[in-house]
Amino acid sequence: MEGTIFSLVPPIITIALIILTKRLLTSLGIGILLGALLYNQWNVFDSVTNVINIGVEVLLGDGKILIFVILIGIFSSLLYLSGGINAFSVWGVKVAKTRAQSQVAALLLGLFTWFDDAFSCLFRGTVMRSVTDKYNVSHSKLSYLIHSTSAPIALLIPVSALSAFIISIIDGVLDSTHITEYQALEAFLIAIPANFYTITTIVLVFIVAIFGINVGQMTRDEKRATEKGILFDTKHGKIPGAEESTLPTRTNGTMMDILLPVATLIVVTIIAAVTIGTGEGSSSAIEVLKNTDIITSLLYGGATANLLILIRLVISKTSTNHISTTIISGVKTTLPSVTILFLALVTAQVISSLGVGQYLASLIQGNMSIAFLPVIFFVFAAFISYSIGSTLGTAGIMIPIGAEIVAAIDVTFLIAIIGAVLAGTVFGEHSSPLSDTTILASIGSSVHPIDHMMTQLPYAILSSISSIIGFLVVGFSKSILLGLLIALLVVVVGAFFLKNRQGKTESVPKAD
Repeated sequence: MEGTIFSLVPPIITIALIILTKRLLTSLGIGILLGALLYNQWNVFDSVTNVINIGVEVLLGDGKILIFVILIGIFSSLLYLSGGINAFSVWGVKVAKTRAQSQVAALLLGLFTWFDDAFSCLFRGTVMRSVTDKYNVSHSKLSYLIHSTSAPIALLIPVSALSAFIISIIDGVLDSTHITEYQALEAFLIAIPANFYTITTIVLVFIVAIFGINVGQMTRDEKRATEKGILFDTKHGKIPGAEESTLPTRTNGTMMDILLPVATLIVVTIIAAVTIGTGEGSSSAIEVLKNTDIITSLLYGGATANLLILIRLVISKTSTNHISTTIISGVKTTLPSVTILFLALVTAQVISSLGVGQYLASLIQGNMSIAFLPVIFFVFAAFISYSIGSTLGTAGIMIPIGAEIVAAIDVTFLIAIIGAVLAGTVFGEHSSPLSDTTILASIGSSVHPIDHMMTQLPYAILSSISSIIGFLVVGFSKSILLGLLIALLVVVVGAFFLKNRQGKTESVPKAD
């Protein structure tokens, strides 16, 4: 079944079940089982053994990210107990005086968490929730704002962890295809304007935040939040972080109770990342980021920050019972999301073993007009990323294939292909329930992953449509700048069309 059309069956069925049933755990479980059965030619014993082995492999390889998620859950609860989040909320409301400003503040904070998209999703949701809650911004809206400015911002900065991995992929591809027209960093930098989805998404999310444009389920969630003060929907299961409001909190907390732990988390993470990266003999910033282990660095940062809060709580003579209750609550609220993340990682491994990427790539290598290459690579990269929930995994599959094709036909298309692949991978990741950042953004914003995925999808589709049009322009004109301008024009016009339609819908009188 590997590398054939049948390899598409598990991801398609999994995603269809998620959308139709809204039962994430059950759908992921069915997808894992079906994928394993296909891979092992319907041998039940071998399939079960295969799933167990993959589960162990995920725990050993990606267990650190699961531990980090739990640490962030504890961190969030301890910040609440310390009174730091309450103090930040009071300050944030003074600075962000309107609902729109509170949302823009959540976006701008992403400029300071560019070094890792996963950290950006968790951290900003945890910190900004206290401010946006004051203005009754739904948690699904907050998760959209945060998720849409995590990986997109990281990919615009060449020294982020995500960008460093992409540059290393490009470096290997240029070497294997003997393309000498570009260096890896040069190709990445030139390809940034060709990453249409990333750029249009950042523009769109600011328009949505400033002008309050709500589409589909987001309209219902925002209406419920503003009219009834209900910020999240519990019908799909337990909401991560929802128990915080029932925890005790110190009434004399100050801004230092949040600034010191947050600064510690960031500084220790950066120091650990640089130390690990330079330990490999790296000299440049790109090499350091390429060789470091960002997840291990985040673990050091998270553990140190939690320890600092605990020390400050003990010094302030906070009740031991309150501290232990808070820690247990932090662990409990993240366990459902940790389970989902674990199953998503196992699903990604199972689907990857079926050769989804290789099969789709083989379809590209047939006869086609080179003018359609950018848009085709965007679409295929989006589907692969959507299926496996991995930006890096998709880029690792598609960029080499694209380089091989353009090296044989027209190397001037290389930059457009790199941009199209990166754009497609981010679109797929933003739309996929299997993506780790989808789940982490949900945890940080305290909303069920299903609600986050369904509310973000319409905006992601608008950016993807503008990107497709832009890549068609690039294919026939060979002008990345013209394609980018067209893509930006389409997304801006589309956003205000939705705004106008939203206004007309809201003005229609309700029937008696």
